[in-house]
Amino acid sequence: MMTIADLMDAFGGVTAFGRVIGKSQSAASEMKRRGAIHVRYWPAVIAAAAARGIPGITAERLMTLHAGEVPTPANDTGPSASEDAA
Repeated sequence: MMTIADLMDAFGGVTAFGRVIGKSQSAASEMKRRGAIHVRYWPAVIAAAAARGIPGITAERLMTLHAGEVPTPANDTGPSASEDAA
């Protein structure tokens, strides 16, 4: 399963994620705390995830994360916590 926090961690943390979206570490940290990334940043997040080999980050996936839905194993294509640690 992936959360917004997991996604940011997959980028290397809030400082790295902030660079991806052109915001400060504190702004990214607040997004992580809220568990929400404003939709205006989604294109940058999707493109950066693809460039970094972070699989399964699409607009649909981001919508699912923001809706608080828990993906089932059959449709969960994002990295797991164990994959992030590798």
